[in-house]
Amino acid sequence: MPIWGEVELFCRAILDEGRKEADNILTRAKAEAERVITGAQGLAEKELQEKIVAQRSEAYMGAKRLVDSTELEAKKRIIAFREQLIQEIFRALELRLRKISDQPEYPDFLLSTIREGIRSLPGKEFVIELKQEDLELVKEKTEALGRELSAKIELRTLPSIEGGSRIYTADRRLLYDNSLLARLKRREDEIRQQIWKKIFGTETNRT
Repeated sequence: MPIWGEVELFCRAILDEGRKEADNILTRAKAEAERVITGAQGLAEKELQEKIVAQRSEAYMGAKRLVDSTELEAKKRIIAFREQLIQEIFRALELRLRKISDQPEYPDFLLSTIREGIRSLPGKEFVIELKQEDLELVKEKTEALGRELSAKIELRTLPSIEGGSRIYTADRRLLYDNSLLARLKRREDEIRQQIWKKIFGTETNRT
């Protein structure tokens, strides 16, 4: 075989080997590319899922905050409404108390407030404050009460009192406030519970 024929065969062999190697390299490159693409897709999907979960969580928390805020506002409004209703009832009670002196049993009630105050304080000398009209109602009965209790009782008028009585010890160091408004104030909690139970079905301010 001529020499140039051997050279041609050698060159072809080299080319064939180069093509095979090139094909191998290309195959490995494609496989690596597919692996990279697959990994990138997996990472992207994972990041997408995490983002979706984070967005859902944020949306849930936002909705929960809105619901909690709405419930809190509703509770506040209910409490405010109930307290407003309670105050209106107390104002109505105060108005009724101011008219109690028109009742025929008021003089006996007034005397009972004086008796209660005297029995609640130490000593045997007392100063009783009443409004002018009430003083006239119980003047004689109070004198009889003093004799009954062996106590010295001084009656005085107090323009600011709206009913009931205020009982002092003679040195005015101790006071038993048995005025109508003071009596209402002392029983406020009890009256509130009765109102809650009667109107709202509970004994306390619960929503």
